[in-house]
Amino acid sequence: MAASTEAGDAPTSSRVAVVAGLFGVAVTQPLLDLFGRNPTFFTAGPYGRGQIVLFALVVAIVPTAVVAACLILISKVRPQAGRVAYRALVVVLGALFGNVLIRGLGLDGAWLAVVATVVGSVVAALVESSRPGRLLLQYLALGNLLFLGGFLFISPTSVLLGGSGGDDLGTVTVPTPPGPVVVVILDEFPVTTLMRSDGSINADRFPGFAELAARSTWYRNASVQHHSTPLAVPTLLTGVLAQEGQVPTYRDHPRNLFTLVGGQLPISAFEPVTTLCPPDLCDPRPQPSLVRALADAAVVYGHRVLPPALRASIPEIDSQWGGFGGAVGNGPVAELPEGLTDDPDHPFLKLSLLAEDQRGPVGQAGVLAARTASITAEPALEVIHVLLPHVPWILSRTGTHLFESPPRVEDPTDPAYPWSSRQRFQLHSMQAGAADVAITDLIDHLDEIGVWDDTTLVVVSDHGVGTSGLPELHAPDFGRQATSENNQELHRIPLFIHSPKLAEGAVVDDSAQSIDLLPTLVDLLGIQTSWTFDGHSLVDGSASTVAPLVGADLAPALAVVRRHEAEFPHGDTWTALAAVGDHGDLVGQPVTTLPVGEPSAMRWTLDHADQLGDLPTAAGEAPQLLTGVVSSPSAARPPELLVVVNGTVAGVAGGFEQRKAGWRFTAFLGPYLREGANSFEAYEVGSAAGAPLLHRVG
Repeated sequence: MAASTEAGDAPTSSRVAVVAGLFGVAVTQPLLDLFGRNPTFFTAGPYGRGQIVLFALVVAIVPTAVVAACLILISKVRPQAGRVAYRALVVVLGALFGNVLIRGLGLDGAWLAVVATVVGSVVAALVESSRPGRLLLQYLALGNLLFLGGFLFISPTSVLLGGSGGDDLGTVTVPTPPGPVVVVILDEFPVTTLMRSDGSINADRFPGFAELAARSTWYRNASVQHHSTPLAVPTLLTGVLAQEGQVPTYRDHPRNLFTLVGGQLPISAFEPVTTLCPPDLCDPRPQPSLVRALADAAVVYGHRVLPPALRASIPEIDSQWGGFGGAVGNGPVAELPEGLTDDPDHPFLKLSLLAEDQRGPVGQAGVLAARTASITAEPALEVIHVLLPHVPWILSRTGTHLFESPPRVEDPTDPAYPWSSRQRFQLHSMQAGAADVAITDLIDHLDEIGVWDDTTLVVVSDHGVGTSGLPELHAPDFGRQATSENNQELHRIPLFIHSPKLAEGAVVDDSAQSIDLLPTLVDLLGIQTSWTFDGHSLVDGSASTVAPLVGADLAPALAVVRRHEAEFPHGDTWTALAAVGDHGDLVGQPVTTLPVGEPSAMRWTLDHADQLGDLPTAAGEAPQLLTGVVSSPSAARPPELLVVVNGTVAGVAGGFEQRKAGWRFTAFLGPYLREGANSFEAYEVGSAAGAPLLHRVG
């Protein structure tokens, strides 16, 4: 009879072993495998070696131990409750394991919860009826230790636990430059966003970059070989193509810009993703609490196992390398020099003082402002990599940010899809405007301290990003999944170099690549070195030996710009960026100049009415995204509506998605908001005698 004892009547130690085995395959292995394959999470943290080891120990041991302890305690106090708790744990952990398997196959959908429940029930039945099955799970309890060992000793992350490498840096001689050497690395920034189709910078939207182009050498045909920051930034700062599997640290990339000038020039560096500057040359960033890493692990695990409906309620994880729980608009508490704090009108000053995390766009703008203000006339190397205009796209050029980041419509068959895809470019451009202000500040600061002529300045991006597109053009090629349609935006980057040795206002259309930056700086700074590079100097007349991914011709880039101009046909100002849809030509006109008929039968409700009623200083100069709900006596999808702000048509409401309360809309507004209270009206557009006739929405 003992051999046929039901699993629920098994000794408590056997139950604990079964639960530990299930926990290992359902939780420990997926988490340690995922984080083991993504060392950039820890370099971007930045987390130290001890924290990484402790993270793995906690993931592998603590949850299992806590659940086991609870099960033992319940079984001792009330045996029947212990049996019920054990069976429930087996079902839940079996379901989680099923979800891990299903999602690992690339499958997803609302049916995920049903299938997972079935898998959990099957696992529970196996445990109840099969002694070999129970024994297998009991032995799998040791798997937690095996998964821990794999993470610590053979995963890609394990290299972060090793030594510094001790590589020979060869022969380097660095003469003292006449002024500072400043390298600003922007992130996810295709150069096509800045351009008009005639090849010039759009100075109406981006006056800072237009001034930079006029006062430096603009390598208009610049591109990259990588569209992933952990590979793109090392390639940029080493002149050598980074390889898959390498970690973005000085251990895997010992010959870089920092070690090239280390010991010869003072170095200040801000690296939010990489750690290429060794600790003996740069002050390391403060390490965050391990609690944040564990909280991030919980969010990541939720995305791994939860069905879509439940995943929608947890933070997104595709816009940064950690700190996933921050609200829209979070940023850092930046170290601000006194000179910056004396300027209350600085657009990013308040953000820097109030923000809580350096990872978001708001915080990154504050960091760039603070770092810019700290540059002095003394010869030194200043490297500032900021995640601008990297997603999420929420920040405007005046420092105001969106109240919420609208979800992207993913289904190309959804009628709201074209609107959503076009709006991505609007929001991307808005945040590129914030980067433009930062560039203006940088130029002004170098002028004010009198070192522009002596400064070696580089402004570049690590890679681009697919920004927008209509279905028949280049959607759904958003983000950074390389395709033939988004290749140009993904790999073309801005590259501006100012040097006492280069002409100002020059535009170079010869192919240039990010691997060419370091050898170019070696030439411009007169450095003598035995190092070799995959790239070549852009100023010595040499030829590239690496073919650009975008080809050598500038024409494909200009074709991308023309596509964007076709989406926004009413000009290249901020107002024109809001002038979309069938009645976009009316955006920018005072409503008093347009005929108004009987009121519309529709009604609308605005989100964030309180915030819109008390906007901060300078908000009137900033675009903003309006969201809300339109209700109509008809069940049909509403037509696009004009949004009037303070008496002027400021944008178009559309992208309607049906909800219980009505139809949700979004509207990107031109710069017609003002400080304090604002008035908002919506109008349905009809026609009378061939001319538009407006009908006010209640």
